[in-house]
Amino acid sequence: MSEVLAWYKYPLPKGTAYFENELKQPSIVIEIFDYCQILLAYITKAGWDFLIEYYGYDRLFILNEKSGWFDCSTIAEFIKYVQSEYEGLPPNVYTV
Repeated sequence: MSEVLAWYKYPLPKGTAYFENELKQPSIVIEIFDYCQILLAYITKAGWDFLIEYYGYDRLFILNEKSGWFDCSTIAEFIKYVQSEYEGLPPNVYTV
């Protein structure tokens, strides 16, 4: 079984699951951030762990600037948004 790191609502009825290989592509991360900001997608705790490990906060901040999901102007502010998002998530239970 593979762990789902992010999920997008469409196409219905099952939506789109994203795994490590997809999240290694910056354009996909921006796309997911775009969907997250309109509540059509979410990133799991494992997904955030992967993103932070793979990209680091600095690069994620740049990707966020392209998306505009978190309205923040500094890296410190961005980290607080990410930590708040992370803490509000349920434990990882979604696998395929």
